[in-house]
Amino acid sequence: MSSMNPDSLCQEFAEILGATPSVINGVCTATTSRTNIHPVVLGRRAESFMFVPQAYSFENLDQNGKALCLGETVILQEEVNPFMTILREEGIIVTALHNHWLFENPRLMYMHFESIDNPLSFARKVRRAIEVLITRNVGNSRRVQKASNRRGEELCEEFNRILDGSMHTFEDGVCIVMKSRTNIMPRVLGRRGRSFLLIPQMFAFESLTADGRALCSGETVILQEEINPFISELREHDIIVTAFHNHWLFDDPRLMYIHFEKIENPIRFANDVDDAMKVLTAKKITPNNK
Repeated sequence: MSSMNPDSLCQEFAEILGATPSVINGVCTATTSRTNIHPVVLGRRAESFMFVPQAYSFENLDQNGKALCLGETVILQEEVNPFMTILREEGIIVTALHNHWLFENPRLMYMHFESIDNPLSFARKVRRAIEVLITRNVGNSRRVQKASNRRGEELCEEFNRILDGSMHTFEDGVCIVMKSRTNIMPRVLGRRGRSFLLIPQMFAFESLTADGRALCSGETVILQEEINPFISELREHDIIVTAFHNHWLFDDPRLMYIHFEKIENPIRFANDVDDAMKVLTAKKITPNNK
């Protein structure tokens, strides 16, 4: 997962969206979290980027200044139709609406959308839609007592090592590990895509308690033929499969995404997920090589 400093266009794109710019896989990516939403999943606080994300990217600018623009956001049920209405008024393609998790409160939905557009125009259109989202606190924002940061940092380092992450962070008791399935090289709306939004693998643990267990979660892009073998491996380890579905439309090869969770010792969870991922292909996958 290569990274570099974002250029001025990337910085302006992110600023319009109220997000933080970065460059991942050579692609401008802007991320933030909906920190006013305070979910509980499997009885544990779940306030990491895994659960309350907003992410956007653009890539492959053409000579007319248009790019493949992607976006996604966590969204509450009552926000879905107002947000979707504005996206459609702006000519943005709504590509998916669904859950990612089970046993969560409040109910979390996720919307994904795409367009071939000038990146700053896309950002302004999405910003107009974002303005209909609730800004008041939703859920109980009271923090739970966590295990020591030092212990969590050490666990995060090992969690990342086992899962072979390209980048990882440990902040406020949350460990996030990220990498990309760069052997999958899709096209979306006819454009080549390397955005992390297209080919992600992300794993997290949070709400670690004194018994050494935490809310552990994961997601990966997955090919259609890999889904059931991977599910079987996850279920052998008693990991809860919470969703599998598309995130995008007009993609080639067809990209699916699978999400999973468990209250578990983070190192045991990482080893179990690493074992399950052995069924995923490492061969190069292109639109003409499925």
